[in-house]
Amino acid sequence: MAASSIGLIAAAVHYRLWKLRDRKIIPRLRPSEAGRAEKLESFPHYVARQMGFADRRECPRLCRLAAEYIRKCEGCEEDIYAFFAQEPDTDSLYVTLVEEFERCILSYFAFHWSHADLLIGQVLSSDPEPKRKLKQIVMAATREQTFERVTKALKVARVFSTLLEEMKAMGLASNDDSQCTEVMAPVAHSDRSPVLLFMGGGMGAGKSTVLKDILNEPFWAEAAGNAVVIEADAFKESDVIYRALSSRGHVDMIHTAELVHQSSTDAASSLLVTALNDGRDVIMDGTLSWVPFVVQTVTMARNVHRRRYRMGAGYKVGKDGAVTEDYWEQIDEEQSLQEGSKKRKPYRIELVGVVCDAYLAVVRGIRRAIMCRRAVRVQSQLKSHKRFANAFLTFCHLVDNARLYCTNALEGPPKLIGWKDKDKTLLVDPDEIDCLKRVGSLNEEAESIYELYKHPNPACEDGSIWKDIVLSPSRQNKINFRITVTSQFPYPSSTFGYKKSQARSSYLFMANELLVHLSRGIHTVRRRKATEIM
Repeated sequence: MAASSIGLIAAAVHYRLWKLRDRKIIPRLRPSEAGRAEKLESFPHYVARQMGFADRRECPRLCRLAAEYIRKCEGCEEDIYAFFAQEPDTDSLYVTLVEEFERCILSYFAFHWSHADLLIGQVLSSDPEPKRKLKQIVMAATREQTFERVTKALKVARVFSTLLEEMKAMGLASNDDSQCTEVMAPVAHSDRSPVLLFMGGGMGAGKSTVLKDILNEPFWAEAAGNAVVIEADAFKESDVIYRALSSRGHVDMIHTAELVHQSSTDAASSLLVTALNDGRDVIMDGTLSWVPFVVQTVTMARNVHRRRYRMGAGYKVGKDGAVTEDYWEQIDEEQSLQEGSKKRKPYRIELVGVVCDAYLAVVRGIRRAIMCRRAVRVQSQLKSHKRFANAFLTFCHLVDNARLYCTNALEGPPKLIGWKDKDKTLLVDPDEIDCLKRVGSLNEEAESIYELYKHPNPACEDGSIWKDIVLSPSRQNKINFRITVTSQFPYPSSTFGYKKSQARSSYLFMANELLVHLSRGIHTVRRRKATEIM
């Protein structure tokens, strides 16, 4: 009986400590109330709290360095190093503080995902107490009207700008608008088939990192110069309307991207069908999260050496609610390739999939939004990861060659965890392929890392980044170095005109004096109470 009671008490204490730890690591969010907007704890203040400072005013320089680091301001790392320049173990202190900043970023972006716009906005804002101001409220209320006005004003400019971007991607126009070049003829593939390479994976999975490695492979190192790279985000960033709306500031970043999403997708589709009709090597970079689109695109690529194609009507919902999806359509017989034309070889279709823990992808996505001003909703991001993970095996049956990479490592190259050649079955790394299965079962409505997967949550188990790095016991041991930081951050070398050592001595002297006065006051009160009793 006693043993069971002790066990219950131990379990209760463990649960209590676990709740306290979670409460500390979650950024504070004040919910909206009548007449008051939501307010999120700023990253610098969050860092100060995680490092044990009860009052952020104790460490103003730490807060400033944290704000600069998360925005990757020019010279931020040099500022951190310079701050410890007078210490004997400068390198060690520098590395420890940078590591702590990185851990705080991993935990700060692990919560409040439905408030991603607030997370991004407060990091980019110079306001020490970020909140929705009147300007933001007005911009949100007039968003649609502003979009219609800007679209109407730049409609013609957008057509020519998009056409020019397509020509540049095809190699038909110079990147330097001041120069004119002759129209380039389609690349001849007399000795091989052209290649269509699908780069697939959820938003923030690390496709760009993997693509850099692939472009260094012997085949693509030679072919990349004439290949057409298709990415909808590239059209989005060059869209004149997107740039006009983005120039208003970062407060409407997510909504601005959503307003031009369809036009950038259409531009990418137009470039894809043009490149395939010309028989070019093509690299298509996308989430590949919509199976019907990918299946129809593969079908087109299998037949484009015999028939020409154009864009179809796309995704349409009829009046009766029936959905039709026709993304590509063959051109009429009289417009098809003529019998006398040179016979083309069929496309070789390859797939490179990229998968990672969805929590890491969310953190990467938010950090990319801060760096590049390009953001998406976390819910859309999670949905893209889940759909691709569930569709990957289907895609493997459609292509000639497939590879799957995992980018869970914070440092180091992507890891090949699955591959398939021609008609052979998919070979996988049994120790790593579970990542694909986990992502395929994630909760796309998750608000934080704790809601991302079903229990037991693999993102929080031993071996995960969350458990081994963010919640690591050794992290708490390393924070002991804050004793050194505490003695420095509140007192820069210029404090009250003293040198650093003088500022510290003055501080210790004042603290001593305060303790003496408090002690005298306590003794006085005790004497008075004793007199009253007598």
